[in-house]
Formats: sequence, structure tokens, C-alpha cells
Amino acid sequence: MADSLPQLTLRTSDRGDGAVFDAFFAGYDRAFILPDEKEDEAGLRACLALNHGDARKTIEARYGPFVEWVALAEVNGAPVGGANLLATIVADGRGGMQATANLNYVYLLPEARGRGLLRPLVAAVRGAVAARFPEGGAPLLFLEQNDPFRMTAEDYVRDSEAAGIDQVDRLRIWARLGARIVDFPYVQPPLAPDRAPEDSLVYAVLGAPEDALSACVLSGHLRRFFAISVLKGAPIDTVAEVSRQLTALDADCQRGASIALLDPAPLLETLHGVPPQDGSGGFRDRLVALEHRRERR
Repeated sequence: MADSLPQLTLRTSDRGDGAVFDAFFAGYDRAFILPDEKEDEAGLRACLALNHGDARKTIEARYGPFVEWVALAEVNGAPVGGANLLATIVADGRGGMQATANLNYVYLLPEARGRGLLRPLVAAVRGAVAARFPEGGAPLLFLEQNDPFRMTAEDYVRDSEAAGIDQVDRLRIWARLGARIVDFPYVQPPLAPDRAPEDSLVYAVLGAPEDALSACVLSGHLRRFFAISVLKGAPIDTVAEVSRQLTALDADCQRGASIALLDPAPLLETLHGVPPQDGSGGFRDRLVALEHRRERR
């Protein structure tokens, strides 16, 4: 399938082979370098294999409709970037349904950066999700972001060099696209049994119309993201990081609670240079503290 915006076309595939996957992976492997945050080629293929056969029937019986995609962004037929995402639909806690997607990985090739292509790439992804789940309304697009206050100094430098952009500047770019930080202590579960959980991330969302998000939506979305994109169909109740997060969100959902969405702009305006890693909390913690100080004025 293809979804087009001016100058940019998005080609998606739900298979771990073929031209789209090969071109996506070639760019992805150049763009992502931190091992605990990155799927290897076998891991990506395992996720995409869940789209088919008995594995799909099992997952859909448990979690409902979904699709895991790799996507190749092109301009005039030439690759400029790519994305890997999980699209699904969840109960919104109000008797309706909400389309969601987890933007697992997104990148622009070095030669395509600085051309304003991230915005149309993200819009094309949202358009593809909306077309797949039209009954779910305007899709919410979730993504992990590096927390510059929690990264090691080595990882900060390495990832900034690979991405061609400073970690704080990357947060600024996503904030300009409308990303809000989910006020929830998010931890990425291990991507494989021999990998460690990743706690140097913040969780963000694009497309939320309000300054809070139903805990039911976040619980439903993360349950599917963890089960499919992270654990690749393995049982989710055996992983401590998964159980802790979903138990808390399910309790919030039961009592009709919402999760605040934080505007990162006020904190980003104060950051110049590499943020201090002084043990005073991560990006989300500092956003909450800043908001509390502003409310007391």
C-alpha cells in the first residue's frame, strides 16, 4: 500500500522480507546504535512474522486487530527515511474505540536531514493508521524518546553523533511537532531475554486533543505494544517491568483516572548545552516539578 503527501510517499510492508524491508533495515541499521534500545534484524523479522498464520490468530483472539509494519519513506522514488510501527485499536474507557500506533523507530537518512521531511513522514504514518482503523478516530501516535538526564555521557555522545542531532534538540523537534510527555514512569522491557530493561527513556504522544489521556487507552496500548513489538508474542505476565506498569494502569483505568500529558517546551527553553546528570531526576520528573512551581506562583 502507499500513502502520499506532497513530495513524500510512504510504502508499508507487514513482512520481514522483500524490497521494503531490505531498504528500511539498511537505513535503520545506520540510524540506531544503542544496543538496549535497538532490535536486531532477527527481532524485527520475528515481530513481522506475528502478522501471519496461527500467530496472528492467537494474538488477535487475545488483543484484537493489529498490524506491525515497516515503512519506507521516498521522495521522487528515492529512499529518504523509514519507520517501524505497531498499529492497533483499543477501548477508550468511554464506550468507544481509539486507534493507536507505537512509532517504534523512525529515522531520516543523513543525506535527507534538514529538508523538513520529518513532519510529512509522521503525517503519512498517521494517515496509514487512520486508513487501517477508520473506526478508531484520529490516531494517537506514541513514541519513546531518549531522556537526556538519564543517558550515560557515552551514550549521549554516541547517539547524538549517529543521529546527527543533539539529544535535547531532538526533543525540541518533536515538541514542535506537538509531542507531549506522558506523566507515567515508563520503562521499556527487555527486547530479548539476554537484554536489560531500558529506563533512560520518556514516553510521548502526538495527536492527543486534550492535556490528559485516559488510563484505559494507555493501558490498552501498552499491553499490545509490549506483547507484540517488545515480547514478540511471548506471555506478558512473566516480565516484571510489564506487570508493574500494566497493574498500575489497570487500577487507574478501573477508577476512571486520566494520565497527564506534559508540555516539554517550558523545560526545553531552560536547557543550553548538555544537561547535568546530577541525580535530581529525569526529564519527566523535572517537567512535573517545573509545572508545580509555575502553579504556585
